[in-house]
Amino acid sequence: MANIKFGIVAPAGEEPKRLLDFIKRAEDSGFDSFWAGDHMVFTSKPRAFDVLSTIGAAGIITKKIFMGSISDSHKLHPAVFAQRLATLDHLTDGRFILGLGLGEAMNLDPYGIKWNKPLSRMVESVKLIRKLWESREPFDFDGEFFQFRNAFLDARPVKGNVPIYIAAHRPRSLRVAAELGDGWITLPQPPFLFAKKRKQVEEWRKSSGGSGVSPIRSGIKREGFQGTAWDLDNFDKCQYLFTSIAKDKDAAFRAVEHLRHILIWYELYEETYGIKLPEEYRDSSYLNVLITDEIGKQKLRELGKLFSKEAVLDFTLCGSAKDCIKRIEEYIEAGANHFLLHEFSADAEWSYKVLTEEVIPYFR
Repeated sequence: MANIKFGIVAPAGEEPKRLLDFIKRAEDSGFDSFWAGDHMVFTSKPRAFDVLSTIGAAGIITKKIFMGSISDSHKLHPAVFAQRLATLDHLTDGRFILGLGLGEAMNLDPYGIKWNKPLSRMVESVKLIRKLWESREPFDFDGEFFQFRNAFLDARPVKGNVPIYIAAHRPRSLRVAAELGDGWITLPQPPFLFAKKRKQVEEWRKSSGGSGVSPIRSGIKREGFQGTAWDLDNFDKCQYLFTSIAKDKDAAFRAVEHLRHILIWYELYEETYGIKLPEEYRDSSYLNVLITDEIGKQKLRELGKLFSKEAVLDFTLCGSAKDCIKRIEEYIEAGANHFLLHEFSADAEWSYKVLTEEVIPYFR
């Protein structure tokens, strides 16, 4: 079987030392990667510690597991970000992956952090981060959001580059993932929709030549490679999946039924089923909600009630070990090669055992 990878996502708001234990256990259990949301707060738990610092510490106590954050490009200036990422790369011996999304209001608006034109800001930030790693001479830059004068950074990643995976599901951001990313992460969706978006990403990557930097950490520049088969084979296509494992699908669904508002994004629901949800919910999404906005959070929960049991099962990894294996095979057939599993099972310990002793070994 092709090189299929499994990552596990950190529980929200975990205390740093407990998270270190979680990461070490994940490595010992056979997970290929660990991922965490880079948040200031969470809707479920206001407490959130700096995940980048925790990953740096985890680099000292682990040997092989890759570790990634799902961050945004707005909280840190690109020069500070470039230095921090290079430091993380050294602490993890080249095992850090930066996941970049557009950001969420809860992590930015209360602190006065600008994120207008979030996709354009992200593109400019990524280009500057890479320029700082690559340039051997001071340089100037005049962009839409940042201006540099005689800028130079001598702190560089171990092999010249930290892989940057772009989180995307909309057309413009999918194109950025194809043209600028070393990998792609996408929100939960049925396999057929993943296949549709994966095909578009690969077509754009072929036509653009992609990032020109190896996502498997060779550090080799590939100017003008024009999306070769070699590149597409090594371009990670990551499917994020909320996971609930139980004796059967009914029991698995009951464990996540109350979370329907975060399991499914309304626009992907509309695209999947070809229907329009009520206009009153158009702005209700995890992207926009603030933890102090009780009305907004209630509206988001109301939106979740519109999602049927069948929809939840279509968008998540739910059911028995056999059910989960079958669903993962469908995603592999659709072109996914890296699964980021966010666990919400009723019996977390039993589910972890099933994942690591039955589901994942099936694909090895």
